[in-house]
Amino acid sequence: MKPHILIYSLNYFPELIGIGKYNTEMANWLVNEGYDVDVVCAPPYYPSWELSPGFSSWRYSCNHYGLVSVHRCPVWLPKKLTGINRILHLFSFAISSVIQFIWLILRKKISGTESIIFLVEPPIFCLPAVLVASKIFQFKVWLHVQDFEIDAGFSLGLLPSFPRLTSLVGSIENWLMQKVQVVSTISAQMSLRLYQKGVKLDKCVYFPNWVDCNTIHPIDETNEFRTQLGISEDKIVCLYSGNLGAKQGISILIEAARILECREKIVFVVAGQGPMKRVLIEQARGLSNIYFLDLQPLERFNALLNMADIHLLPQASGVGDLVLPSKLKAMLASGRPVIATAYPGTQVFNIVQTCGVVVPPEESQELTIAIADLANHDLNRQKLGSEGRKYALSHWDREQVLSQFESKLRKLIYTGKLVNQDLDSEAQKTITA
Repeated sequence: MKPHILIYSLNYFPELIGIGKYNTEMANWLVNEGYDVDVVCAPPYYPSWELSPGFSSWRYSCNHYGLVSVHRCPVWLPKKLTGINRILHLFSFAISSVIQFIWLILRKKISGTESIIFLVEPPIFCLPAVLVASKIFQFKVWLHVQDFEIDAGFSLGLLPSFPRLTSLVGSIENWLMQKVQVVSTISAQMSLRLYQKGVKLDKCVYFPNWVDCNTIHPIDETNEFRTQLGISEDKIVCLYSGNLGAKQGISILIEAARILECREKIVFVVAGQGPMKRVLIEQARGLSNIYFLDLQPLERFNALLNMADIHLLPQASGVGDLVLPSKLKAMLASGRPVIATAYPGTQVFNIVQTCGVVVPPEESQELTIAIADLANHDLNRQKLGSEGRKYALSHWDREQVLSQFESKLRKLIYTGKLVNQDLDSEAQKTITA
């Protein structure tokens, strides 16, 4: 009988970026490896925070994408993204999805199939119900932390930060995390944060996001996006591609474009969707050196990345190691250098300093100096881009990452636990330092 995995997460196909993209690729990969896969998720809305055409935000539905059964549950989508509204949004999914995931588990239990719940944070609000159900129906729980939603909410000021409230919420989150069989996350520094929250070392798993290095790769032919936008080959294109939200600190790119408008050789392209897009377009009004594009489908994504001479990876100063931007993987795989905003000691800083340039967050002058300098040195861009490609191949290649994940998953299925050696050496070294 096939092992059964239930992926429990807000996000799934047809979302093109972020957590939904990784959930979809993981589900398809597991099906090809012989697993029976169900997905409990919300209707697609990310990153625009607008419901995708053809979906309902208040009805339950079930679709099949290949051999993956996708069960969609109602979710409330706020018109204005405040901290409280985000919490209510997450709670709405946690409440609406309880019956759905319990029914799926119960149905598998009746048929004699053992299940593992793979719960993706955010939202951690689903975890209490999952833990109660796991005691009743005797299934194992793997919590995967893509984003420390609570910590990020307090750090960015999206949630009211009162010492007692922060401490209480943190204590509850820590207690919940300690009750599952496995907790994984996407970077060494985030693994350290799990350990600091009280998760035992033998439960910690390093499970990074990945990139398909065969699909994303350097290309040299005339770029279709340069042609589309009327950008000549002698221009230096500084590209940002991805979600346009608060954690990204995107406004610094508009400031940099304004400062560098006198440098005709340098242009900026912002490709993506999100709640900040209208604000950014308004901020850029009157600038002649910045272009905006929508998110691109997978078949055009490599061409988009290869339009860049320099990739830009801004982050808000309060984020630090609460997240590791998944877009960094594709940037490096494309063989182009990256300029990131990050503080020393963070995971982004440690990675990018070997294959790009790092400047402090929200320092527009530092960013413009770095852009101007890299724009003037073709050989340095080539060298850094080559180093970035090597890093992506050795650390984040899709087949390598998912194969390692699947071996740990099998161990959990058949033995019920992991051992300390399952922690990635880089993550273990960070924790034990």
